[in-house]
Amino acid sequence: MRTSAAVATVLAVTGAALAWAPAASAASTECATNPLGTAGLYAEFVEQDSVRHSDSEGAVAVGGDATFGDPKAPSGFSVGYQLTPADLAKLPGGHSLVVGGTLSANQVVITKGTGVAGKVVNASGGKNFGVDGPIAEGASPVDFGKEFTTLRSLSAGWAGEKPNGSVSASGDGVFLTGTDAELNVFAVDAADLQKARAITLDVPVGSSTLVNVLGATYDMSANATYGVYYKNVSGGAAVIDDYNVPDAYRTIRSKLLWNFPQATTVKKNYTSWPGTILAPGATVHMGGPGVGPGHVNGAVIAENLVTVPGAETHQMTFAGCLPKETTPGPVVTPETPK
Repeated sequence: MRTSAAVATVLAVTGAALAWAPAASAASTECATNPLGTAGLYAEFVEQDSVRHSDSEGAVAVGGDATFGDPKAPSGFSVGYQLTPADLAKLPGGHSLVVGGTLSANQVVITKGTGVAGKVVNASGGKNFGVDGPIAEGASPVDFGKEFTTLRSLSAGWAGEKPNGSVSASGDGVFLTGTDAELNVFAVDAADLQKARAITLDVPVGSSTLVNVLGATYDMSANATYGVYYKNVSGGAAVIDDYNVPDAYRTIRSKLLWNFPQATTVKKNYTSWPGTILAPGATVHMGGPGVGPGHVNGAVIAENLVTVPGAETHQMTFAGCLPKETTPGPVVTPETPK
């Protein structure tokens, strides 16, 4: 249940950085209480269908059908290992696993909390157990239609927030630099972001970060992005995100949200990804053939979720401050660094 340290060389910054810096001032920083609503309680919150392997340390909610584990792989799936009693008390019905449709299960282990599904099927055909842990067949305590209507509105609204941070490029890296102590907003084209072999965040510890990634598709394997880094708060080499980074960087990622308001497809490779992925209209792929599993040190909110064996989501849900924006406005169009 731990991400191994990535083997990567920190990108050397050479030459003058090429950047665009919007003239707009900082976005409104009035916080919304639990800005993601019910979705913010889960490590995985999926409107339609989900195919999962390995584990999620947090709670999992799927509005449609879920295929968890695969007797042919073979693989199983565990849920809720890092949930606390306080976490469980906040979940609808106290369920750490919610499936609105049919759960096709092969060696699914509910380590903490309980589960509920419209129907439970032992996908192994009797060779292995279906679900180990308390689970019942019944109605979902989550109104996924209502929640995702709100999430899409929020996603579109946040995409209209005026950036107050700069996006720069040097060598084959992209750098997101913000100085606001409360909220740093960035806008970047998905095509430009996926060109980067390394992505580096430079924001104050304790601030919230909103990265609006604009475009219909994003694929980390397009140019083999090998790491997401934090600028070293002690002045040394940049620090790559991993499960056990020092506390300062954990604080940064706990308040980091990647917003994909226009995306229909978001693909991760093997790289550890910090923060919450909000892609309410997209199918999110965590890993794939030839690209590794790809962990998320945060949460995934998506229309559909597809993963390969080895992919994990960790119990690091969003704890940041985002504007109380519910009415979609004009989307900020990022300029391409030249």
